[in-house]
Amino acid sequence: MKFTRLQKVFAAVAYADVFDFPLTRDEIRLWAVGGIDRVPSSLTGLDISKKAGIEYVCLPKRKSLVHIRQLRQKSAVFKWRRIHAASRLFRIIPTLLLVGVTGGLAVENAKEGDDIDLFFVSRKNTLWLTRSLVTFVAEILGMRRRPGDRRVKNKICLNMFMAEDALSLPRNERDFFAAHEVLQMVPLWEREGVYQRFLSANRWVKHFFPNAWHDKIRGMVRSDKKSRINVLTWLQGAIALLEPVASFVQRVYMRKRRTSEVIEYGMIRFHPNDARKWVREKYALRLQQSDIPLDKIFYHR
Repeated sequence: MKFTRLQKVFAAVAYADVFDFPLTRDEIRLWAVGGIDRVPSSLTGLDISKKAGIEYVCLPKRKSLVHIRQLRQKSAVFKWRRIHAASRLFRIIPTLLLVGVTGGLAVENAKEGDDIDLFFVSRKNTLWLTRSLVTFVAEILGMRRRPGDRRVKNKICLNMFMAEDALSLPRNERDFFAAHEVLQMVPLWEREGVYQRFLSANRWVKHFFPNAWHDKIRGMVRSDKKSRINVLTWLQGAIALLEPVASFVQRVYMRKRRTSEVIEYGMIRFHPNDARKWVREKYALRLQQSDIPLDKIFYHR
C-alpha cells in the first residue's frame, strides 16, 4: 500500500504524539515513513503552533504539547552535561567500544525526573564481563539505577548491551518502533568505527526512514582511533577466564528477577516493561483518526 505525502506526515506526527512530542517540519521530513522530499505547505487535519520563531506541527487539540516540549528541552540540557561527564569514565574499560544515549533524552524529550537510558557495545566474547565493569563504574559514579528504585532522576539505566559480532537486531523485531530507536540513538563516544558497523548491520532501518538514515550517515561521529590492542593482548588470558565467570554470576543473580528481559547470543536487554506493546497500541489509536492501517506503517508492508 502506498501512502500519500500527507498521510506520511500524519503518521510521523501521530507517532511523536505518543510521546507528547510535537514535531518541526524538518523533523517530519526526517521521520516520515518511506521518506518524503518535502513537507506540504498545507497540513489538513493537523494543527500548527509557532513559538519563538519555530513552527511545530501537532495533532488536533494538542498544541499544549509545544510548551511541554520546551520544558523538557530545558531539563535535557543538564542531563546531557551530566551524562557527557560521566561517560568519560567508561573509557577506562578496554572491552567497551561504544556508549550511546537512547530513550527520551536522545531527542531531548526527557522529563526532569527521568533516568538516562544508555546503550553499550562490547568487544566479542566480552559481553558479560563488559556489563560487570560498566555496572561497577556506574556504582562508583553513584548513578546506577537499581531494580526497584523509585527515585530515578538522572540515574543511569543500563538498558542494552550488544557484542560487536552481533550488532543486527533480530528479524522478528525489525519494525517501525525498532527502526526509530536505532536511528535516534546518539553515540557519546565510540572506538574502531563500531557505530558505523552498527548502522551497517541494521541497514533495514532505511526502508522505514530513508531520510533519517542518510542524515545519520552524513553526521556520523568520528571514531576513537587509539589502539587498545596491546592492552587487550596483555589481558587476553584474564578476559577468557573472567567472561564465563561473569556470565554465570549475573545469570544466577538475575534468575529470580527476570521479567521481559531478553538474553541471547551477543545481546542483553533489560526492559522490565515492553515499550513496543504499549507504544503500538497508542499509535494505533492515533492512526485511526486518519484511517491509516497500523500494520502497513508499523511493519512497512
